[in-house]
Amino acid sequence: MKKTRDGRRRFPREFKIAAVRRVLEGENVGAVARDLDISFRVLWGWRKRVIEKGEEYLHELGRPKQWLGPKNPTDEPAEVANQRRVAELERLVGRQQMEIRFLAKALRQVEERRQQKKNAGGVASSKR
Repeated sequence: MKKTRDGRRRFPREFKIAAVRRVLEGENVGAVARDLDISFRVLWGWRKRVIEKGEEYLHELGRPKQWLGPKNPTDEPAEVANQRRVAELERLVGRQQMEIRFLAKALRQVEERRQQKKNAGGVASSKR
């Protein structure tokens, strides 16, 4: 275990993986954290990251400044990448549809008000 300049501890990747494996094998998170002299929240975060993304997302020492995912693009199956891209595009299409509906409704309201002013028979008033 190393320490940063500000005194915080930095754990090697193997240490993190071993701790998470103990939790995943059924040991209590609090007991493992006490045994290893680490914070419950830190161990819980490591566990969550491994469950959601996998062990390769536990960094070596500390946090890299530019962590962008797997080092090799082939680490993520093409099907998963395609599903993620499709979901992103579907969200974008949904947002655009909402904007189109909003603008269409606003345009209808403006047109209705114009029609009402033309049919009133009088001159539109102004504050001047």
